[in-house]
Amino acid sequence: MPDLRSLGLTFLSGCLLLGSGALLAGTGNRTDAPATLPGTQAFVLASPETGRDYLIQVAVPRRQPPAEGYPVLYVLDGNARFALTLAARDTLFSGSPADLPSPWLIVAIGYPGADRFDTDARAEDYTPPAQRLDDTGDPNNSPQGGAERFLAFLEARLKPAIADRFPIDARRSALLGHSYGGLFTLYTLLEHPSAFRDYIAISPSLWWNRGYLLERLTRLDRNLAGRRLLIGVGGEEQSPRPGEPPEKSRRRQANAMVDNARAAADHLRRNVPGLSVQFICFPGEDHGTVVWPAMRAALTRLHDGEVMAGGV
Repeated sequence: MPDLRSLGLTFLSGCLLLGSGALLAGTGNRTDAPATLPGTQAFVLASPETGRDYLIQVAVPRRQPPAEGYPVLYVLDGNARFALTLAARDTLFSGSPADLPSPWLIVAIGYPGADRFDTDARAEDYTPPAQRLDDTGDPNNSPQGGAERFLAFLEARLKPAIADRFPIDARRSALLGHSYGGLFTLYTLLEHPSAFRDYIAISPSLWWNRGYLLERLTRLDRNLAGRRLLIGVGGEEQSPRPGEPPEKSRRRQANAMVDNARAAADHLRRNVPGLSVQFICFPGEDHGTVVWPAMRAALTRLHDGEVMAGGV
């Protein structure tokens, strides 16, 4: 198997991802026409629930769907993560025998007109509602607390739109988020566990709002039979960096990304029957660089789960 880390970095360094899901190629001083990623399409979907429009980018597997339809992976921060997820999926599945379960349909959820991140929109969409939102720790003082409205959009608008366009198996769906997206993923598992079968939370912002969600997760003790969770984090996420301003180092340590992620995984593994929990700490990776190895681990876990389940 090719080295996925080097492949992914080479792929991303040579391409500029546009908000429409296109790649812009340039030669010298001439800018050529945009070139789309093969097997992908995009559309904009309005949400009465949040009052926003969303850029939906979809990657369809090259293999024919099984009789029950494709499993679906929903990816948050779609502007930034779509090409990366597609590269991970296609690399992992490129040599798979035809009789193995079909690769996942990728549905990336982003924002029209954004380059990589719409800071205010994602902060509001991905953070849970809470009684107090005046000291959340958000570095940009963005709007907060819209997770229920955003989840209502996913359930009432996006999932039906995907089912109308593609042959899918609604029983096999996964949600993947990083940072605030990881926070939203864990919130959804806590409050609406039946929304997805698999939950993948990478570097979840469990420091948010004075540890509001972490405290709630560590009291969870109900049965979540049939649900699977992967929590990943970079091993260097709470370590000071050489030459870093002291204030930033203090905040990094106070956010305790590694300790919080491990604490959540440990509690859920011990106290929540029926929930399959995997925790991975990626050595040498920081908050940004962890996304590539974590994406590979996430797709591998989903694939292995399908093989063990016989693809059903």
